[in-house]
Amino acid sequence: MMVRRIYRFEHEGKTALGFDTGLDSRAFAQARLAQFITEPGLIVLPGGTVETWKPSGVVEHGGTGGPASMVIWGPSFNGERLDLLINDKARQNEALAAVTRWIEARLLPGEQAVSPMPFAALIADNAAADGGAYPPGTVFFAPENLAARCIQAEGTEVRVSGGEQYVHPDLSGTEAAAFTAAAMLYRVLSGTPPFPAPNEDLLHEDMREGNFPPVRFAAFGLDETLAGLIQSALGPAEKAGGGTQTGTALLGQFLEILKSATDASSLFHPLSAEERRGLAREKERFLKRKNIAVQTRRFVIRNAAIIAGCALAILIAVLTVRSVVKSRADRPSTTGMDSARVIQSYYGAFGELDHPLMEACLAKGVGKSDIDMVVNLFVIGKVRQAYEMRGKPPLISAPEWKESGAGPVESPVFGVTDLEIERLSGGEDAEEIRYRAAYTLWLPQQQQDGEAAAGTEPAEETARLPEGVQYTDTLTLVKHKGNWRIAEINRAQR
Repeated sequence: MMVRRIYRFEHEGKTALGFDTGLDSRAFAQARLAQFITEPGLIVLPGGTVETWKPSGVVEHGGTGGPASMVIWGPSFNGERLDLLINDKARQNEALAAVTRWIEARLLPGEQAVSPMPFAALIADNAAADGGAYPPGTVFFAPENLAARCIQAEGTEVRVSGGEQYVHPDLSGTEAAAFTAAAMLYRVLSGTPPFPAPNEDLLHEDMREGNFPPVRFAAFGLDETLAGLIQSALGPAEKAGGGTQTGTALLGQFLEILKSATDASSLFHPLSAEERRGLAREKERFLKRKNIAVQTRRFVIRNAAIIAGCALAILIAVLTVRSVVKSRADRPSTTGMDSARVIQSYYGAFGELDHPLMEACLAKGVGKSDIDMVVNLFVIGKVRQAYEMRGKPPLISAPEWKESGAGPVESPVFGVTDLEIERLSGGEDAEEIRYRAAYTLWLPQQQQDGEAAAGTEPAEETARLPEGVQYTDTLTLVKHKGNWRIAEINRAQR
């Protein structure tokens, strides 16, 4: 059985209003709650009179059936907690009247600080007025921190249903009051709270996003003006308080409509059975779409880092694939070359140190020593260029050297000249063709002596004539995907 922490009890021969902290004397002292004794409450009478309520002291009391605990007490007020009224479906008209009085009373104190929590308000009705000092409709706004401590002692479920389901976490003043009034009216007129999530974080997330079933789907046939005001007040944070309307204006409009109503049923217009079925179908479709949208948005927000990482990984993969495709597209190819042109391109690439073109002319695994030699010279040339930082080229192409007069030079000469090719067998329409290639291969002196290696510090050079070696290669070419490739090289020195 749940113990009510705000109650009336007899103390020193008089009826007092007690706020049970749920703490024994030692825990009360350790929690330093003595300052609650100085926190005032507010009493608003129907005629507009406002009185201040002040705690009188603290006493250890047995409460309403629980163990003895420290109770802060003050002058009696005979009324019922607002949260208990609005959550009781069997007392709809009483709850509506209580909310109306709460709104009216909330407007009277102006900007005086009062808690928007329903559990922090007591409403005096006809029954409470019997034996009470205040007339029916009087509203008691309890000290906020004191009331919050009592509800905390009653348990999480009461704290949520008694207040947090009706109070926006980011609003204050009359804007917060307008939101709370709208949430309480939604609960009273529809039978369900607009934000039912029991988890505090999810509850506040729903409030900030305005994630609730529209009023017209929650309370079929509700007065359209009232429904619009409730919908506006409960909207997302940037629209809460009715957008351009102030909280005070919204409270005033709520009050105008409610005071003209005879009871809760007068706020509804009758609907036919077909109209109700249509609204029910529309509600179901709306909630399905809404739930998907909310879940998707929250998934994206909560997993933003993971999604961003995945997107980056996909982007990198796409760029990598594009780079690979582009590099393959830019690589040399023998497409469109006849067999003789493939041979000429292969030997011509020596002097240009164009090993990608040489690889394009060769079948897989063929000519490895030639490729390694060209790559090695390419690296040596780059090292020499970086080391010497002089204007002369690190390596001279043999065909260019010969065309310039074939005189003594300081830079190494490399490449093939005097190439002569002869077909031995096969034709362009065959799958295999054989050639004989005779040529002179010009090598740098270091390469001839077998001393060069990538990264070796180059020595000083003087102008001299390079030396060439004459070779005869027997070449076998085959077709690979329709293009000629050199599949075998048999080399002999002349």
